[in-house]
Amino acid sequence: MGSVVRGSVLVAYTAIFAALAILLTFGHAEVPFPILPYLKFDFAEIPVMLALFLGGFGVGFSASVIHWIVLTIARGWFLGPLMKFLAVAPMVIGSWFGIRLVKDRSIWKTLAMALILGIIFRVIAGSITNIVVLLWVAPDYLKFSTSLLKTIGFNISSETEALTLTLWFTAIFNTIHVLLSSILAYIIFKATIKILPSTPKTIKEI
Repeated sequence: MGSVVRGSVLVAYTAIFAALAILLTFGHAEVPFPILPYLKFDFAEIPVMLALFLGGFGVGFSASVIHWIVLTIARGWFLGPLMKFLAVAPMVIGSWFGIRLVKDRSIWKTLAMALILGIIFRVIAGSITNIVVLLWVAPDYLKFSTSLLKTIGFNISSETEALTLTLWFTAIFNTIHVLLSSILAYIIFKATIKILPSTPKTIKEI
């Protein structure tokens, strides 16, 4: 009976946090990255990370998949939602590996490893997908990025230089985004398990 109850709770987590992520996206709860404003710090990622911390990998990853599918259908455009998914999913996967590596040890070591691997996975995946998109799928985005970088003072003389700078700043953006999403989700996670101490959770409280 306990496993049935827990399974029901995890399904509820998935539905609730996916719905919250969708609502935040449609509510435009986001802040542009000043250097490349088409990159946005999206508060919709916080519910996904909270789902991971509370329910585990299956819940967090499922929430990100549902978010991606709904955005693709609602917007009728595949590239933007796909790029978002290919940023969030590696963060979830890397963070989960970090949690599993140091499970049952210090909460701070667990969180630190989740952050480190979440950043590494997201930056690597983001670099690969951006190379593909900027060079082959939608090269106009590289031209747009080049114009933005020139506007703030960069003297760009080649496509390679433009791509390199774009990838560097995208990596910086992704690093900051993982830190913001994960730390804010962890703060909410801590508050939740204090109010509801019997709540199923992934990260051990000490």
